[in-house]
Amino acid sequence: MHDVSQDFFGGVFSDKIEGGRAAAKISINSYGLVAETLEEERFEIPFGECQLDKGGASGRMIFCRNSDRSITLFCEERGFPKALETLSTGALSGQLRAIQLKQRGHEKTFLFWLTVGSVMTLIAGVIGYYALIAATQAAVAALPISIDENIGSVAIKSVDLHARLDAGHVATKLVNDIVKELEPHSAIKGLNFRVMVVDEPTVNAFALPGGQIVVYTGLIKKAKSAEQLAGVIAHEMAHATLRHGLKGVGQSLGIIAAIQLVTGDVGGLLALSTQLAQESILTSYSRKSETEADLEGARMLHEAGIDPKNMADFFQMLEKLEGDIPDLLAWISTHPQHADRIARIEDYQKQIPQKPYRLLELPWEEVQNQLAN
Repeated sequence: MHDVSQDFFGGVFSDKIEGGRAAAKISINSYGLVAETLEEERFEIPFGECQLDKGGASGRMIFCRNSDRSITLFCEERGFPKALETLSTGALSGQLRAIQLKQRGHEKTFLFWLTVGSVMTLIAGVIGYYALIAATQAAVAALPISIDENIGSVAIKSVDLHARLDAGHVATKLVNDIVKELEPHSAIKGLNFRVMVVDEPTVNAFALPGGQIVVYTGLIKKAKSAEQLAGVIAHEMAHATLRHGLKGVGQSLGIIAAIQLVTGDVGGLLALSTQLAQESILTSYSRKSETEADLEGARMLHEAGIDPKNMADFFQMLEKLEGDIPDLLAWISTHPQHADRIARIEDYQKQIPQKPYRLLELPWEEVQNQLAN
């Protein structure tokens, strides 16, 4: 008989971890709980030692501690309590029921005070929301870039990369070479850009926090030149350097996430990185973020000696093909109107000093021929 196991994303507190906490994958089996961090550190708590509690900023996080409280595992995924009850074959049922009763008492008290103070809460909430958004942006700027990198490292695991081309493929080398041309002009120096090219016909590319960039061969084939491809890549690099992924956490995961950012409590955000990737980064950025990425990408192109008009030309080409090629919707649907984007880039070029631009000396035709085979 095979052992039944369920996996969840969460985290672990322990003095054995640098900094005292880390994001982790938590597995529940018939023996107990096992947590594995990104650094491949392993922590186990048998059901017989497991002491449960509930709390956290959201009030939904389940904490599982061992008998001497030297290890604490935490998770707030919805199916986590049910999995604990089922796989522990009732060993944790009493603790889970006690937590549920305690929560009901808190909820009744909460509802009473919520009713009494509803009008004041509404007024304060409107003012507080905008203040919190502003504070979130400031908090993001103050956080080390390693936070972005940790989130990106966890989020990339939710992306289907089974058709990824190896590092030696001419298409991967091409994209890497373009990144190297643009990297010296990025807004964050020393960001570790990592390129993955996926052999899929979808016309798509996206960036994850921390500098991970995924480009699909469908987009490379659709571009008319290395300079046009550089326009798309500059746009995606700008999402990473402007830290749009981290800034979108508050909007994607709610007010609690924003509070966690402002207070520096990023452990829960790391645990929710996969959800962040699926619900925010991989589906859409805000229109404001897309516009910022266009203009920042255009700046990077200009500084690198590549005509930003190539970015506008790529958008113009997509606009002409959009009605005929459904695959284009993967990249088009979440972005502002092409005409608006082209106009903004043209306005930007009118405001910057003119300079001679160059063509990239890259094996464009060789890449196209390879991808056509």
